Amino acid sequence: MSTKDFVKKQIDRFNSQLTEQQFLELTETENSLIILEIPFQDYSLTEIARLIESNSAHVLNLAVLPIAGGSTLLISIKLDVSDLSLVLRSFERNNLEVVYYFMREGDINDTQKDRLNELMYYLNM
Repeated sequence: MSTKDFVKKQIDRFNSQLTEQQFLELTETENSLIILEIPFQDYSLTEIARLIESNSAHVLNLAVLPIAGGSTLLISIKLDVSDLSLVLRSFERNNLEVVYYFMREGDINDTQKDRLNELMYYLNM
């Protein structure tokens, strides 16, 4: 895709209104994704980015959808990490409501599952 096509696609995306269904469909194509629901008056992109980057993650994509007459925002954030547990805990500590999250299970999660299965096997002996 050329730079010109990319810019045109972004402008078209910006000018068109996303329906709630289109917004939710974005989650199906993301590798690691978090959707937050935040009251408009509490929204601070700087704070959200700080929390994410303090956990060695980076924001790759961000989409915002106003709901409830604009008083609440749904924020879709694509990240470059496969394990979101640290980021999710940071959001929880800072009272940010995570509506949805998706992450591809990586080597760390598979190792943890293997160890749990071994422990359960040992306990069943």
